[in-house]
Amino acid sequence: MVINRMTDKKQYLADYSFEYSVDDGKRLTGLFWADGLCKLNYMEFGDVISFDATFKTNRYKMVFVPFTGIDNHCRNVTVSAGLLASESIESYKWLLNSFLRSFGRQPNVVVTDQDPAMKQAIEEVFPISRHRLCMWHIMKKVADKYSMQYFCVLLDEIHVDSGFLPARANVGSYENNFKIRE
Repeated sequence: MVINRMTDKKQYLADYSFEYSVDDGKRLTGLFWADGLCKLNYMEFGDVISFDATFKTNRYKMVFVPFTGIDNHCRNVTVSAGLLASESIESYKWLLNSFLRSFGRQPNVVVTDQDPAMKQAIEEVFPISRHRLCMWHIMKKVADKYSMQYFCVLLDEIHVDSGFLPARANVGSYENNFKIRE
């Protein structure tokens, strides 16, 4: 049903892209799409792209993966989106290859959470893109790991040099990216 709707859109919209994959049982395992506005957004604001998988909260029980950029007014713009049956390395590689076929170039920077499957897929499919970790996700994990009282003291004593940390860094090396206020 959804594949038929996407096929119909492609017939009527010249800049519409979509790809899908199915397993041996003909079940949908991946879906990627981008319309003309998404492609214009990527041309203008595609230097830094963020993508983050959500939990299976849609009616297809698949992981929703929006690709987002930031415009010159600091607002989020949608660049493309996908649905995946699993968050495996192979699924992410398929999604990133679909992205690459649709847009024809890699983003300069890709920002993600700390998902190891995403990290490996980005390294393989986008070898010239710089992978950075989302500071919001890092700080959320710190807050979840420590008590709220300790976390508030930590935030009061520490400031972060950069909003992005190298994806190849390990948890211990994050300390090198923080400076204690004097």
